[in-house]
Amino acid sequence: MTWSDDAWQAVQGTYRLILEHPFVQQLHAGTLAADVFLRYLLEDARYLSAYTRALAMIASRLPDSGDVAVLARSAVGAVEAEQSMQATLLDEHGIDIEASGEPSPTCRLYASYLLAAAATEPVEVAVAAVVPCFRVYAELGNSMAADVAPDHPYATWIATYSDPQFATATAEVEALADRLAKRASSGVIERMDAAYARCTVLERMFWDAVWRNERWPEG
Repeated sequence: MTWSDDAWQAVQGTYRLILEHPFVQQLHAGTLAADVFLRYLLEDARYLSAYTRALAMIASRLPDSGDVAVLARSAVGAVEAEQSMQATLLDEHGIDIEASGEPSPTCRLYASYLLAAAATEPVEVAVAAVVPCFRVYAELGNSMAADVAPDHPYATWIATYSDPQFATATAEVEALADRLAKRASSGVIERMDAAYARCTVLERMFWDAVWRNERWPEG
């Protein structure tokens, strides 16, 4: 078992809660209200802006040029594909990402955590923090694609995350984390485990915040 296999097995309880969340279930079924889906796309676009910066910061700290290439080529390339999909779908509804306001509290929390990890944590821990976003979405995309109908209203979203290129990017980022874990001390591995678990929980919180239309309190 690799570090990433162990880390994924450790968060299966959280992943089951993601699968059981009404947002994810309705997205899979194609019954999710269009306005809720658009709200999610907008929030995820805000999140990915910070996620891309975190990846760039982490890449600059990696000592091996081959590992830098993994984040520059595979990870950032996959995120760019996500952003392209989001921009296309939002443009179809006349929604301007840049003029859409600020992220929700949960989105801000998740983005801030990743950026702080990228800047201040050991690079092994920073890499561990960005892996769940890949793995959770790859798992969801593949599970939904297995029984999606051709006329599914969210087929484009599902196709993005079930695309073999996204699976390849996920595997390469996990392999990078595994290489770093092999050289890490037991204390750093514990921190990698904690970062992975926390970000998986943040993935769940993100879906729920969109579902509840979470907003900053007034005043």
